[in-house]
Amino acid sequence: MILVGILLDFIFFSIIGYVGELVYCSLNKRKSGKALYGPWCPLYGLGGLLITSVLSSFESNILLVYIVGVIVSSFTEYFVSLVLEVIFDARWWDYSFKKFNLNGRICLENSLLFGVLAVVVYYLYIPFRVYIVSTCNPLLLRVIVYSLSLAMSIDGLITILEAMEVKYRLDLIDEEGTDNKVKLKNKLNKLKSDFNYKRLINEFDFDNRDKSRFLKSFYNIKDKMSKNRK
Repeated sequence: MILVGILLDFIFFSIIGYVGELVYCSLNKRKSGKALYGPWCPLYGLGGLLITSVLSSFESNILLVYIVGVIVSSFTEYFVSLVLEVIFDARWWDYSFKKFNLNGRICLENSLLFGVLAVVVYYLYIPFRVYIVSTCNPLLLRVIVYSLSLAMSIDGLITILEAMEVKYRLDLIDEEGTDNKVKLKNKLNKLKSDFNYKRLINEFDFDNRDKSRFLKSFYNIKDKMSKNRK
């Protein structure tokens, strides 16, 4: 049941984090970037797992829980942002428009909120998880957890393939340059794909704003990220 418990935590944090982000962005009248198709965000799942793992070695102290939550979540968010940007040449989130941000990857406001979430997780979710695992039918719990894990994995794989399609087009712009737009557009027109990669161009920002604007213009995609940079 150890694996089931880990996957259950990952799924729970991924879904709750995604829902929380939607609510937060809605209250602040901003668009929330959505990478995967399903109602989950693996970044929150990873962050939640790391926080619970670290906190498991500490005694119950609400201030310590809060501080650990801030530190671990900030490190996780910064590291994942850096890795994704290196691999896909895309910035999947950008806090440059917020005060007290670090390279646009993390910001003080979000880090402090993650600390609050860590307290909620430690004092409410963990006891609830123990209760669920101990009372739920083991076979039913396995079926639910493994099914959701499989769905998230397939969703993640499709998103990665779509992101690689976007990166291939960004690399093509680097190779050809934008001086001869007719030639570049002809090459882009020849590229075929069965994946819905255009949604990622619409959802996320890129290292080079010129390349981003060129792709959005070429595919007639309205820039919805402008709201998040104000």
